[in-house]
This record gives sequence, C-alpha cells and structure tokens, in this order.
Amino acid sequence: MRYNFKKIYVQRSIYDDFLWRANAEKIIGRFPEAELVEVESHWRIPELFAADAGDWMRMKREVLVLGVKSGLSHQKNGRSADFIAASSSNGCLSSCQYCYVARRKGGSNPLTIFVNVEEIAHSIRKHQKKLGAKSEPNQCDERFWTYDIGCNADLSADSFVCDNPGFLVREFAQMEHAKATFATKTVNDEYWLGIDPKGKTRIRYSLMPSEIARYVDIGTSPISERIESTNRLVEAGYEVHFSFAPIIVYGERKQWKKDWQNLWREIDDRLSAPAKAQLKCEAFFLTHSAAMHEVNLQWNAKGEEFLWKPELQVPKKTAPDTLVYDYNFRRREIAAFEEDLRRFLPYCPVRYSF
Repeated sequence: MRYNFKKIYVQRSIYDDFLWRANAEKIIGRFPEAELVEVESHWRIPELFAADAGDWMRMKREVLVLGVKSGLSHQKNGRSADFIAASSSNGCLSSCQYCYVARRKGGSNPLTIFVNVEEIAHSIRKHQKKLGAKSEPNQCDERFWTYDIGCNADLSADSFVCDNPGFLVREFAQMEHAKATFATKTVNDEYWLGIDPKGKTRIRYSLMPSEIARYVDIGTSPISERIESTNRLVEAGYEVHFSFAPIIVYGERKQWKKDWQNLWREIDDRLSAPAKAQLKCEAFFLTHSAAMHEVNLQWNAKGEEFLWKPELQVPKKTAPDTLVYDYNFRRREIAAFEEDLRRFLPYCPVRYSF
C-alpha cells in the first residue's frame, strides 16, 4: 500500500526532545510533498473536528498526525491480552464501518503516530519486570504476560508509515516475561518477515465472510490474503490467531451463518499444518450506536443496511449509548456459532467469546 499524505499535523512539543524530533523527521521524510502544520495538541485540531463526514475517506488518506503519548499506563484486560499497553498510535488508515475507536479528532479519526515509542517500550519493559514470571497459565497465554500493543489502531497498517510496530516487536523479543499481541486486517508480509519475533508476538487476523466484508471492511486487505499470510507468518516464528469478529446478522434464511461456514471451509482448505496446530480464536458479535449510524449514512450508507437492525438491537447494559444484539438472541447464537465452529475447525479452540 502507498499513502501520499497531503497534510501532516505535528505536535509542537515533539521538537523539545532530540529523539522525538528524529523519529518525526524520519516519518516526515517519507512524505516530502506534505504540508506541515504545527499544533499544540494532537487531540485538539479544530480543522479536523470541523471536517464533514462526507470527506471520511479523503481525510483518512490525506491527513496524518504526529504526537506524543502522554499516559503510559497499561490497563488490565483479561480477554485478548492480560494488559492493554500504552499505544504507539491511535486511529487507522482503514475505514471499517463498525470501528469502536472514539472519533475524538473529527469525522474519520485519521491516523496519529506517537513518536515517543522508546518511552512506551521502556514503560512496558519496566511493567513486566515488576510483575515477574507468570505463575500460572490463563486464557491469554500459558507462559507470558501478554500486552495488546494495538488496541486503538492497526499496527500492520502503521508499518507502511513508520517503524514503530517493528521496534515494539523487536523489543518484546528481548523481554523476559512478556509477549506482544495485536489485531490487524492488513497484510504486510514484506515488513513482518524481515523481523525475527522469537515467538514473542501474536498477530490476530480479524476475519469475517467476504460477502459482508466488501461492504463494511473498507480499505483493508482481502480476507483470502489474510488467510494465506497466516501460513507465512507462522513459518517465520509468529503466533497467529484469528478474531472472528464482528459477527454481523444479515440476510434472509440466516444467510450470515452460511457465509461463516463457507469462510471456515476456506480456512481449512488453505491453512498449512503448522498454522492449524497453533491456531486459536476469539469471537464476538457486533456493537453499534445511533450516533455512529448517522455518521456512517453520510459516507457509506450501503454498509448500514447490514449494521443497522433496530428491531434486533438493544442498549448495552453497561453503556446505554452502545447498541448490541438482544441479549437472549446473542446468548443463543454465540453458543450455536461455537458449535458450528467446532464442527468445521475442530483444531481451533475459542479463547473467549461474547
């Protein structure tokens, strides 16, 4: 993938630190034609807040933000990872219509890269060292404390813009008690195969049936390419799991279920024996919101035909502004989903689901 940003917003404090400035200049050097605009904060950029949602895709492709990550805490998780690490980026170059990342920089939440990645890595190293060795296995990992380093972004997509992702993977390869993990919908094997993760990075490829992905997974790598990439990454020393998510209900006569079954058949046909032997997955249903629905109608109304199901969606108990499928329906259907999955991919245990 190639990106030609036309405007790069640069947080002024970056110039106060030699290393931050050097990291920023490396990124800026990749886009010599871009206009540079200095700002006080990577969160407070009035022009981005004023952007119309109709410019969603243009903003994603033309705007980049460089900032400094201030909060370096690592939050307990217990699902995909033991901890959500301080992020090295925020926002994304893709435009998945159901994305949960807060739109705090305007309509499309363009990519922000944090240039203090060395500080982020140091804080993780210090955190895992204080924890010491993991005393007993859990669903996150049997041996290591796992840190999700891409909770609010897609690090594989970031790798087309900067080396933050590779820097972190190389750092985790040297940590005593920690393993990195991140979810992605972007294939960049040329980048990842040039790094030796030493078995200390788990990549989670997000997958859904191609029939629905073409409408809502905008700007991502094709599903078939993600599956094929799995074999190469496993051979190179990465652990690769699948995130079957979000599960979206659509079509007559439960067409969504048939499409998932076809996807599992494709996975079974294409995965190598080593990839199957290490495979695990997570699975969860769609979350949505009325506010997101209104924004999405302005830039990709077709996708909302699949995502917006008011007759089936109810407010989430812990977050009333978020919509989930009816609780009884979801409880019944996730059990059926897992039963079907065991039938088609018996070698792929579910790490967690909801």
